Amino acid sequence: MKRTLTVFAALVAFAALATLAAGAELKLDVKEHVLANGMKILMIPRPGVPRVVCHVYFKVGSINERPGITGIAHIHEHMMFKGTQVVGVTDFAKDAEIDKQIDSVMDKIYREKYWKADGDKAKIAEWQKEYDALAKAEKAYIVKDELDNLYANNGGTGVNASTGTENTGYYVTMPSNKVELQMFMESDRMLNAYFREFYSEKDVIMEERRLSENQPGFFFSEQVNGAFYAATGYHWDTVGWMDDIQRITKADLIEFHTKYYVPNNAVAIYVGDFDPASLAAMAEKYFGRVPRGPEIEPLRTAEPPQYSEKRMYGESSAPTSLLMMFHSVAAGQPDAAPLQVLASILGGGGGGMRGGLGPDGEEIGQRGGRGFGGGGTGRLNKILVQEKQMAVSVSAASRAQWYVGAFQFNATPRQDKNVTPEDLEKEIWVEIDKVKKDGVTPDEIQKAKNRFEAQFIRSLSSSSGLAGSVGRAELMRSWKSIMTDVDDLKKVTNDDIKRVAAKYFVKDNSLTAINRRGSGR
Repeated sequence: MKRTLTVFAALVAFAALATLAAGAELKLDVKEHVLANGMKILMIPRPGVPRVVCHVYFKVGSINERPGITGIAHIHEHMMFKGTQVVGVTDFAKDAEIDKQIDSVMDKIYREKYWKADGDKAKIAEWQKEYDALAKAEKAYIVKDELDNLYANNGGTGVNASTGTENTGYYVTMPSNKVELQMFMESDRMLNAYFREFYSEKDVIMEERRLSENQPGFFFSEQVNGAFYAATGYHWDTVGWMDDIQRITKADLIEFHTKYYVPNNAVAIYVGDFDPASLAAMAEKYFGRVPRGPEIEPLRTAEPPQYSEKRMYGESSAPTSLLMMFHSVAAGQPDAAPLQVLASILGGGGGGMRGGLGPDGEEIGQRGGRGFGGGGTGRLNKILVQEKQMAVSVSAASRAQWYVGAFQFNATPRQDKNVTPEDLEKEIWVEIDKVKKDGVTPDEIQKAKNRFEAQFIRSLSSSSGLAGSVGRAELMRSWKSIMTDVDDLKKVTNDDIKRVAAKYFVKDNSLTAINRRGSGR
């Protein structure tokens, strides 16, 4: 089966490349079905191997949080694997009764511990014993990992989830004749979510945060990000602040779930071997039973303009490095494509065209990570790494997110040659000024466009990557934006690049962060 999948993917990619070479318009065969409750079902049939990639995305992430509940989207993702009123429990009525008592005890602990400057530790200890006994009693009714096991026992693979800045996704790949199980399970999680083991799971999440804190340079990076984004939810990391994780209540979580995890804020996408009409009928049966939620107000706060240069200096156990960040534009804006092309020219990578194309890799989640992208063969690498031998590495990336954009340069100096981050900063500004004045060469522009097209074609060969691209794009600007973004990149000219360089690469729009290796965290 793996060989068949590989051959099929290669044929798809080859056919797409041939289409581009012929100058024809490349199209995605996406079939849409909209339920009465507002949920959209996207279907991409790929006959052959009897497997279906099944993703469900919600338009909610850490940008929808606020001070006091940062990290709640990530907590919610964890809790969605703890079962429902149907899954993960042997006797829901008895389980719910114990859970109610647990909530009552934890509410007393919470108020004594966090509402008072000096709570009664003896009372807290006594209530903690009561909680421990109730939690132990509840375990008799909990079926551990039943959701994962139901999927696995029915041929499901790749059960996963991720929480990002802007969206949350749940993933599984099923045999074609078992997709109905996925629709039942995922609609049940929307309809009957039940957050048992909430308090013990928060302990797990706090440990995740502690593990992140032990990574070299974590605190410096977190503070740099917080300084760059002044007003929006991009200000904090997806995992949230530790104080908020400790203090988030189950009532907070239920309110968050009720508001955002509704069908009119979701899209399900299926890629594989299936009959679209049958799949749409199943979606009506299962997802169609979930009531429509209230309309969700768009984000109120936009990132304000930055009117003064920002600089940060830190010391950590991470290697000495330079980071230069500039505010740019959101995805779909006219300047987004020229900035992506320029990032590819300067950095040599893909320029970060579409962050988070697949379910695994870019976003923090129950089983995930996070990244930015773009470096190796570009102009800066040629000058600073190869010719002047001033840097170990240097990269450039442009990330056009849903509501904001960021362009950044990363560089690591050759300390064996006594090069400092400030030396690299000066060199990068020299190259920026050259771009402002003269732009770039036609050959550089064409190579960047070729890289983007090659990346796009490769994304088509993976059913999982395709589902991630299409599903996430649909949440914000429609899945068709995938195609229009490629078209916009093809139209970028040297004048466009000179214009955006002059507009965004100014010191009053920048944050420069220098980390020096030392004993700090």
